[in-house]
Amino acid sequence: MKIDDISLKIIPDSRGKDTIEVEFDDEGNKVFDSVPSGKSTGSNEVVVLPPSQEKEILSYIEPLIKEKDFQSLEEFDKFLIDLDNTSDKHKLGGNLMLALSIGFTKLLAKTQNKEIYQLIAEIANHKVERLPLCFFNVINGGLHAKDSLPYQEYMFVPQNELPSQNLNSVMLLLKELGEYIHQKYEHLRMGDEGGYEISEKDPEVGLKVLSEVMKRCNQVNAKISLDVAASSFYKDGLYLVGDKVQTKSQLLGTYQQIIDKYQMLSIEDPFDEKDETGFQEITAKVGKKVWIVGDDLTTTSPERIKIMEENKACNAVIIKPNQIGTVSEALEAVRLAKSYNWKVIVSHRSGETMDTFIADLAVGVGADGLKSGCPLQKERLVKYQRLIEIEKLISEKIPVNKS
Repeated sequence: MKIDDISLKIIPDSRGKDTIEVEFDDEGNKVFDSVPSGKSTGSNEVVVLPPSQEKEILSYIEPLIKEKDFQSLEEFDKFLIDLDNTSDKHKLGGNLMLALSIGFTKLLAKTQNKEIYQLIAEIANHKVERLPLCFFNVINGGLHAKDSLPYQEYMFVPQNELPSQNLNSVMLLLKELGEYIHQKYEHLRMGDEGGYEISEKDPEVGLKVLSEVMKRCNQVNAKISLDVAASSFYKDGLYLVGDKVQTKSQLLGTYQQIIDKYQMLSIEDPFDEKDETGFQEITAKVGKKVWIVGDDLTTTSPERIKIMEENKACNAVIIKPNQIGTVSEALEAVRLAKSYNWKVIVSHRSGETMDTFIADLAVGVGADGLKSGCPLQKERLVKYQRLIEIEKLISEKIPVNKS
């Protein structure tokens, strides 16, 4: 496939910060895509360059792309990787490379008259038989909120059969949750990902509130997931959790108590990204009860995933394409994680756009979950809505991945 034209413009993300949107044109077939950016980022993520700089870089590489006739996504992505030729993609920028990679994926699907998830499923050699669970971030803390809980995300994960049912469940819960927080704290503020903030230092308060509200609105067929993002409060070998200082051993004890008390499904980044011993210990002790999810630890990197499997540091992984820079590399990360029988959660970022590609990615690779924040924010809602569109496109009833 030859590409006639590529253009780039700078748009605001959900936090009002600049990001990039790319348009591809091939014989009248036009597609658009835009890429997000993260605030809580792992040290092994690829480099994100300023959007103004990416505009200049595209003007240089566009003629090189247009003179080629690409036969596959893998060929297109390899061309970009070879052109950049750096380990962290600092020459072209991971954000531009991903925008081009997603754009090519969408264009390829359109020219073949396929849905994006169908094309991805073919590339991944996956038969779509199930739809992912929805991980709704209903209480925001950590770096995603100004005056809130130290843990970054408190997620409501309904276990209903279909995404449409799960979206209905979370909307009922959010109404009750908003009323509860407003009454108790006399304010109702939202964090970066559209969830509510709670002005407390004790991270367990978020679990207590969410559990109480789940009971009030009879959401018994649901579980809770945490994204602790522990790297954000790790310093000099200790964890500064709200107004407490905890050792690794004490923090592990806290997690064990939480798992015993609440309906937990998963705990993401429970320790600092360099604290592999902490990850190993928690996976060994509670890995059969809950998913121990790597994000800053693994950064969608096949190389990092291999190392963490060898070290038995986790049993689940977050897939964020902009951590690695191309769709092909994200697909390889998923393939590898699945070969280890890890759970896979495709995720958004804190600075999001209206692009819905990750929903198709989650379905196409057979992910166990789609994590897209709180549906009260439009940039998050559209991903869940796309999942429901796919649900309708699939003729027979397909169950979600059960935990």
